[in-house]
Amino acid sequence: MEQSDMQPSSNSNSDRRVDSTRRRAEAADDQARLQDELVRQQEQVRRQDEQARWQAQPEETAHMDAPTDPVWQRWREIQSNFVDDPRSSVAEAHALVSGVVDRVVHQLEEQRSQLEQSWSGGTDISTEDLRHGLQGYREFLSRLLSESEKPRG
Repeated sequence: MEQSDMQPSSNSNSDRRVDSTRRRAEAADDQARLQDELVRQQEQVRRQDEQARWQAQPEETAHMDAPTDPVWQRWREIQSNFVDDPRSSVAEAHALVSGVVDRVVHQLEEQRSQLEQSWSGGTDISTEDLRHGLQGYREFLSRLLSESEKPRG
């Protein structure tokens, strides 16, 4: 009978070890699930913070007079997509800015050409016409420099 007395005790110890192992595994699973949930919530908060920061009106865009301007509408679309696809947003911003720079350069070249035509059309240009031409260049240069010398933030 002693043998039968030992067997239940052995089973009982074995059952306790299995239960203990199972409880540790369940606790580890619970901890992993909690950790995953915490990481997911932190990522969600980070995305929301980033989205709010991008949607806030920065000081340098506060001067926009035309909220319906297609360029600024496109800019807002690019900004709103940044959180989901940052690399694509930056590439789209590059393309948008490149297009605007090309357009501005073309406009500046046209203005410079008009200034040149006002004085280079012949040899019988009066001094008064040349004075107006020089004033035009001074104003043009002033506009160019005032745009390029604005403080950057």
